[in-house]
Amino acid sequence: MVDRYVVRARIAKIREYVALLRKIRGLADEAHFIKDPLIYGNAERYLQLAIQAVLDISNHIVADMKLNLPADTRELFDLLARHKVLSASLSKKLIPMAGFRNILVHEYLEIDRRRVYRALKDDLGDFEKFIKAVSKLL
Repeated sequence: MVDRYVVRARIAKIREYVALLRKIRGLADEAHFIKDPLIYGNAERYLQLAIQAVLDISNHIVADMKLNLPADTRELFDLLARHKVLSASLSKKLIPMAGFRNILVHEYLEIDRRRVYRALKDDLGDFEKFIKAVSKLL
């Protein structure tokens, strides 16, 4: 059985980070966003944390369901789709999200601020879709 406390705690953090990201999104248009390190720096950090919480929940579910140990995030989300935890379409959206987290963490000198801005504009709903999917296990 999935540890409800672990999953709920991380879901709460995702919701907190997404709420902050929505506030940040409302602070500036793209040109201002790209130029203001206080704005884009906070967006990058909260995106990183929200994505990490998605990964933590996903890994927890895979371990709890005693599925094969995934070699990478692609396999992690594929496993969750194969076992009907996530839809195939959501799984496909989460794979690049995890890759983006790696860029935020490891390649921070080369971050494309426009890509961060696009994530704020276009992808925040994916977090809510993830929460809805995994909440069915609770």
